[in-house]
Amino acid sequence: MEHSSIPQNCITIYTKCINFAAIKHRNQRRLDSDETPYINHPIGVAYILTEAGITDLEVLQAAILHDTVEDTDTSFEEIESLFGPTVRAIVQEVTDDKSLPKQERKRLQIEHAS
Repeated sequence: MEHSSIPQNCITIYTKCINFAAIKHRNQRRLDSDETPYINHPIGVAYILTEAGITDLEVLQAAILHDTVEDTDTSFEEIESLFGPTVRAIVQEVTDDKSLPKQERKRLQIEHAS
């Protein structure tokens, strides 16, 4: 059996991140016909990124956390205190400003997609 080369601390950090998001999104459901648990969405986004070859731990953490500030009581300060300033910056970059109209939020998402 081949052993993984992923350092234990990376697995711990990533699992902490998934657990945090799961707790924050615990009472939320997707608006699909099955009312899928919301946490499936950020995990799916992280999976898509890994399938595309993204291996940067902080980018994957931000993928998991990307809706916590938007859709839960999480603050950017909380993200930074638990996961560091780089993760906070990435999450902040992809978080919608809910004070803007939906069409403008979507336009800004496309503009900031890279």
